[in-house]
Amino acid sequence: MLTRRALLKSAVAAGLFAPFYREVLAQTVKPMRLVLVLECNGIYPQTFLSSGTRTALGPRIGTRHNFLDVYPETALLRTGDDLSSALCLGPLAGGSGVQSLVNRSAVLLGLSSTIAGGGHSSGSGALSCAVHGSAATLDAVLAPRLKRTAPFDAIRLGTSSARTPIVYETCAYGPRKPAGILVNPMLAYDTIFGSLSSGAAVGQERRMLFDFARGDTKAALATFKGNSNERAKLERYLASLETLRARETQLQGMADQVRPLLPPHPSVNPLLQGGTTPPDSLKWLEAQFQIATTALLGGLTNLVVLAAGTSGFDVAYDSSIANVGRHDLQHGIDTAANWTGIAAVTRQHVALVAKLARALAATPEISASGSMLDHTAIVFMSDNGEQHHSEAREWPKLVIGGNALGLKTDGRTVVYPAEGKARNRQVSNLFNTLGHAAGDPDFNTFGSEGPTRIAPGPLSELFG
Repeated sequence: MLTRRALLKSAVAAGLFAPFYREVLAQTVKPMRLVLVLECNGIYPQTFLSSGTRTALGPRIGTRHNFLDVYPETALLRTGDDLSSALCLGPLAGGSGVQSLVNRSAVLLGLSSTIAGGGHSSGSGALSCAVHGSAATLDAVLAPRLKRTAPFDAIRLGTSSARTPIVYETCAYGPRKPAGILVNPMLAYDTIFGSLSSGAAVGQERRMLFDFARGDTKAALATFKGNSNERAKLERYLASLETLRARETQLQGMADQVRPLLPPHPSVNPLLQGGTTPPDSLKWLEAQFQIATTALLGGLTNLVVLAAGTSGFDVAYDSSIANVGRHDLQHGIDTAANWTGIAAVTRQHVALVAKLARALAATPEISASGSMLDHTAIVFMSDNGEQHHSEAREWPKLVIGGNALGLKTDGRTVVYPAEGKARNRQVSNLFNTLGHAAGDPDFNTFGSEGPTRIAPGPLSELFG
């Protein structure tokens, strides 16, 4: 089976690709990718707690799912931790030809973001460290920096119980400017791969449609006599068409590279059989992960958001996981069966993240040493904090990859002092860290905590 590097080298040697690919091979800028994965309605600290860290924190944890009261006064750093011993991190372990990700990962406990609000969901607050709808989310801020020569600045995918193919609650370009997440894998497949999977004729047809719309808009502008605001709308529309037309041409040039990587078409993908709404959110999410993996390996984007039920969080699962939806599972958390179901969902999300990470780890980086995972930071987190009715006082995080970017993902666990303590650190500090990893040494102001901002800048325990 051809590797990504071999595919590109052979294609470039044969002159099959546009100059875009020669530019990719020749670029000297350190590559970076970012993948943000969100689980709806809480990730409990207990699920990420390794046996060694549990012992270090002492016996007062007991069987509790949350335990801020046992966190230390200064950051507790455990290196070489067996992260796979945690309740939901078993998928990180290797064996039987499967690469271990334990020493490519880090767990962060104790980070707070009370400005985001918590509750059932913080909306865009989880990724903006701000009140929902009041600021741009991290993906939107970093997308222009990470895009480089990729056709898509960001790809946002997910699942939702909302009966709509696109939802707008989790990501934002700025205040009152939501960014859509494609929550229907059929739509996502067609949007991202449509011109690649259907042959040259369909691609030509799509380009002709854009050309027609561009010509029509230019003609309208040439004779337009309206006010400046209306003209500005037409000019913005034309600029969007120009961008889409350029992307279509670029995608056609990438077709031979991407087609061998395509996941099954939705019409034959067994994960997507059974209707137009997800009878099992985990299966639909797995299909979205397939799309995301191809987009990353094929160079279609350097930034992906995968949101599992973060809009309309009452998603459904296969009966082997639970007989009730997410909301009822959470309200019955004190029932052993419900807690088992909640943990099983988080574990399966970790398994999907791990599968993506291993695909990147197995693929050499083209323009730098190491693998694609070395140059990709994957962050798995919740959209509202540490539990169902969250207070946003803690946001457990799993970070995988990014070693070549300066991230210390070497099997460590970091437990920060609890919210309210002088040395507590915030989710915005993690996002500052990712900005620094992206090459911006001044990325210290992201986050809108105002006077509750504790200490801006990256987390020294994770970066440097």
